[in-house]
Amino acid sequence: MPVYDEAFVRRFMKPWNDHDVEGAMALMNEDCLWETPRGPEPHGTRFDGAAAIRSAIANAFKAMPDIRYELVRCNFGPDLIVLELLVTGTSAEGRPIRFQACDVMTMRDGKVAAKRSYRKVIE
Repeated sequence: MPVYDEAFVRRFMKPWNDHDVEGAMALMNEDCLWETPRGPEPHGTRFDGAAAIRSAIANAFKAMPDIRYELVRCNFGPDLIVLELLVTGTSAEGRPIRFQACDVMTMRDGKVAAKRSYRKVIE
């Protein structure tokens, strides 16, 4: 069983901060699942498989062109990584964005099998 640590997390976060869609996909399984916070269902919006996730990541980078993810803390378990993040950026409309988020990632064969994203709502 692979060992996950902060070095893996930093390797995982780098392409997200570089806005490198293919780099992000390189650390995800082909049949990966990504659940984002917003959407019509209790789980938000679900993207299944590499093609759907690749498109969703590209769209997220377009929606917030300068998005940055800062690691607050991370925790590990067997085949599990939990990331707490501070997310900052500017919306495509020019509005500053800043919120805390949490990614719960299930791992398989050294890559992300499922990424379930949660975020704090600012009112």
